[in-house]
Formats: sequence, C-alpha cells, structure tokens
Amino acid sequence: MSLERGLFYVLISLTMFLLTAAPFNILVFCLLLIFLYNRIHLRFAILFFIIVITSLAIHLPLTSKRLCGKVMDIREKVTVLSINRKEYSIFEQDGLSLDDQVCVTGREVPIRFGSTFVPDPILRWSSQRNHVGSIEVENIEIIARGRSLRNRLFERISDIDTSGWLNAFLFNHPAPQAGHFTSIFLSSGLIATSLVSVLRSTLGYFFTENTRQRLITLILLIFGLMWGSSFVMSRILITDGCRYFKLKSLGRVSLTYILLLCFYPQHLLHPALLIPLTLSLIHVFDYPKFYTRMAILPLILTLLTYRFDFLTALLFPVARAIALTGYLFAWLCVFFPTLIVHFIKICELLSFNGIHFFSYFKMTGNPGILLSVIWLLYILTARRSRKQIVLRLCILLLLFQMRFSLNPFTTVTFFNVAQADSALIELPFNQGKWLIDTGRASTSALLRANLWYRGISTLDAVFISHMDNDHSGGLEMLEKDFLIHKIISEHRDVEHTGFYLYSLLENKEGGTDNDNSLVHLFSINGLNYLFLGDISKERESELIKKYPFLGADVIKLAHHGSKTSTSEGLLGNLKPRTVIISSDPRVYGHPHKETLRTLWQFKIPYLSTHKDGDIRISTLGNFHFVMSSAGGFGIMRTVIK
Repeated sequence: MSLERGLFYVLISLTMFLLTAAPFNILVFCLLLIFLYNRIHLRFAILFFIIVITSLAIHLPLTSKRLCGKVMDIREKVTVLSINRKEYSIFEQDGLSLDDQVCVTGREVPIRFGSTFVPDPILRWSSQRNHVGSIEVENIEIIARGRSLRNRLFERISDIDTSGWLNAFLFNHPAPQAGHFTSIFLSSGLIATSLVSVLRSTLGYFFTENTRQRLITLILLIFGLMWGSSFVMSRILITDGCRYFKLKSLGRVSLTYILLLCFYPQHLLHPALLIPLTLSLIHVFDYPKFYTRMAILPLILTLLTYRFDFLTALLFPVARAIALTGYLFAWLCVFFPTLIVHFIKICELLSFNGIHFFSYFKMTGNPGILLSVIWLLYILTARRSRKQIVLRLCILLLLFQMRFSLNPFTTVTFFNVAQADSALIELPFNQGKWLIDTGRASTSALLRANLWYRGISTLDAVFISHMDNDHSGGLEMLEKDFLIHKIISEHRDVEHTGFYLYSLLENKEGGTDNDNSLVHLFSINGLNYLFLGDISKERESELIKKYPFLGADVIKLAHHGSKTSTSEGLLGNLKPRTVIISSDPRVYGHPHKETLRTLWQFKIPYLSTHKDGDIRISTLGNFHFVMSSAGGFGIMRTVIK
C-alpha cells in the first residue's frame, strides 16, 4: 500500500479513536492497531500508536499549587486565563490585557452543567478549549505585561470599536449578530486560509515555486511569532510545513490533520477543522467541487450547529471572497477608524438576520447518526456524476424535512434552563409550535440550540407569562434568530389548527408581577397541562374559585416550587398525576421543603429539571410517554371521552 493511502487510514483510525466514548476507547484503540497491522502495514500501526501516546502525553494535566498563567482572551465581563494547559474564566476584572502574565489567588469553581437532550453550546465550547471552570478571585497580580502584536491590536480595537465586529473578524470572537455567513467563515478560520492562498498566488507571479514556498514559510513564521499560538494559526503552519514533504495531495492532507489532531484532539468536531478537511478531501478525491460541497456542507453544519444556509453554500466562492475582503477591511478600520461605521453596516447585511426572504434558503434540524451515515454513503458513491449527486441530495433533503411533518406525536418539552422557565408545545405533523416563556438571557444559546435541533426556525406563538428576566430574558435572542408570528403577553385564548391554549386568569389591579402571571391550560387527548407562571397561593385560590371543575394531569408548579405557591387547596382540587419543577436549588433553594412536603402529603410524584434535566411528554392516542434527558422513562394513559 502507498504511503499516502496508509496515512489516510491512520487519519481515519485516529478520528474513530477520538470519537469513542471513554469506557470503550482502550478496546477500540487495540482493534484499530490490529486492523492497521493486518490490513495495512506494521509501520502505520506503529505510527498510529506513537500519535495516540504522544497526544495523551502532551495533554497530561500539569500540577501546580499556584494559579499562574497568561491572559488568552478578553470578552465582555469575562477574562480567560490559560493555566497549566487548562482555561479558567474570571469575572469583572479591569486592567488586564491580552498575553499578560498573571498570578491569581482564589477558589477554583468547576463548570456545572445540567442534563439536556441537546448538547449545551457552552459545554461544547468548553470541551474544545479545555475550559474547566472559573476562579473566584481574591487577589490578582500582574507579573508581566503583554507586548505582542495581539495585545496592541486588541487595545487599539477596544478604544475605537464597541460593536464587536472587529473582534469577530480579527480575534474569532462570536459575531454580534449570528448568521450562517459568520458561522461558516468566521468560526472555521477559512478567511486565514484564503489569505494564504491569495498570498501564494500573488508571489507566484514574481518567484519560482521553491522561492515562493520559502517566502511564505518565512512570512507565516514571523506572523506566528508576533501573533501567538492559536488553532487556526497552527493549522496554517502545519499545512505549510507538510508541503516540504515529497507526498502526493492525499498524503499531505492526511499528515496535516494527523498532526493537528495530535496537538488539538478536542477540535475534532470544530468547524475550523471539519470544514477545511472536508473541502481538502473533496479536492484530493477529485469530486465535482460545487455539487459535492453543496451535498456535504449541509450535513456538517446541521451536525454541528443544527442549521444550514443554502444561499451561502450556493455562493460559496463569492462569499469566501467577501469574507476575505471583510477581513482586510477590518484591518483597514484599525488604522482608519472613520470607516468602522460602514464596516458595521456591511457586516449586519451579511448576517441576513431579519430578512424573512432568506428563510426559504435555510434548513434546521439534526440528521442524527443513522441518517448521517446514509447521507455520506449515498452521496460519495455517486463518484463523478453530477446529476446523480444532485438527485441524491434532493432525495436526502426531502427525507430530512419530511421527517418532522410525518411525526404523529404531540410533544410538550420542559427545558432545563436552570432557575427559569421555558416549555415548548409541538403539535402533530408539524402543524404548529408554541413556546411558553423563554428562560433567561444567559440560557438563550441553549434554548436556541434546542429549537434548531428540533428543526424549528418558525414559532407560531411565544407566550410570556410575565416580564421577569427568568421568563422573558431569552425573547430578544428569539426575535433575532427565529420568525415569530405572535408574541402574546396578555390574557388571551389562542387557537391554531384546531388546538387551543387557554388563558385562565386576567390581570389583577395592584397585583405584583408574579401574581399577574398568565396561567395557561393546554389539553391533548384527555391529558391536561397547567402552566402557573409565578402566581402565589392567593391567586391559586382565585383560580380554583373561578374554575371549580378544573382538572390538570400535569402541572408546571408556580414560582419554581417556592413555598409562596403550591397550596394544599390547589393540589386537592386539581389532583394532578405529576408536577414539573423548573428550578436550580443553588440559586434560591427552590423547590422549598414546604412545597415538597405538600406534594408528599398528597402522594403526587414530581419531576425536577435540576435532577431529571429536560422533560418531554409525547402523546399518541391515549398513551403519553414521559422521558427525561437524564434517562427517566414512563407511560401514562388516559381515557378519551
């Protein structure tokens, strides 16, 4: 077997090993070694062994009693420190700048995450950066000030731009206005790759191949030393270094990404690795670039971000040129700040948010493992035929979109949004989606990921029980990223395709915000859901008096299980089968012991988002399937009258 093909198999083996869950990684490692030895060659088995052992040795945690390290990133109210190959966040620290050497005195606080059906975007970001938690700072000492190019550029941008767009282009910060353009080009590092490609082409007009290669290497090394280390910079340097090996394209690409995964194994599922690798392999295997890119990019982006924009992919070469122009324009704004206003307008236009016409070119949802495997096999076996690739892609996209419309279940999901409330009602056969409350602004990224994962880009109605931040804080994000037909924050019944959501209590003059919470009732096939907002025991009594024959099978307890709500009269009259508590005990101690004692007296089981994670009840006929992201499962049954 050729060297290039062998390196490619090593790359595949390394990828499979890194994707394997912890309990089985040793077994998979041994099986891959045996496969490479028996089917490929001993030298590739040895190479695979060395790469894995080297990667493990590099990432062994260093032990140190002192929390000393370097400032790696500064964002709004958050500073990221690199200490002993781990990252920590510290908050509300002024006077620090990039690449400062500091020593911190304080207590380490590990990251805590609740269980959710959809991976938390913050958890994914943390694992990719080896971010392990925060530090409660008692004292911080600056050992040495940063003097790098990054440091000076960052300070310059802090003085001239408050929009965040310059930092998005030059420091890979999250774009102020998330869009498909920014997710493909800014987060993947394709702009830097394009810049090197333009530089290579330009130097080709003046120098021979060998001279051009040496000049590019020298320029990259100088820039790397001045700028500092990053994954994208390392990828470019390793890609350039592998050009000196006398390997064919497949071997060069394979060696590049083997080395990258050796040093950055946590970046395996990062757009900055997957997208350039995919585009490189399409070129190496000589697939039709345009058609194959249109077929593979939807799979990658929906797997990673649960959304995809066909317009950006369709105009990929143009969009890539625009992204590179934007990057150069960002540098120009650093020297000529008067141009920043025009730069911001262009960036906001490129994000496509708020322009409903472009929603027709977007796709949301998660294909899952099975469909992903079928997708790859179905597309890549259409070797060189453009017509076959287009036909197969259309079939796959039709199946991808139809699976939501063919779902016969009515589903109610209570999201684990910590000390906040948010619940989603999905009507059968994709007839409609209602969202009751939006959680806090701090959990908006998780809520957004949940909705995209479920294939939701449009909400028929968003109900806000009251305007406290823990019920309405995520609304601003929703309005930016989703098409919302109605936002309802007043007493009003809503009907949609034969389904009803009733509002039971009108506002009370002189009442508190909590007591004026909207109370919603939703019924499906004999199962009644009651959403109580944050009303008190007094308002619960009013509810019972107004609706003496009201019954509820599932109640979302008021005020996160506080002792100010959930009266004995409420439970005695409604006789629920189960109740849902959306809270985080670490904040206010909810649910209170008094509430749990009342539930115990009436022998009513409860599910808590803090313990059980996301809670989903799916209805088909008179069967209701209860499941939680923490692994719980149960079945309720009702008699349809």
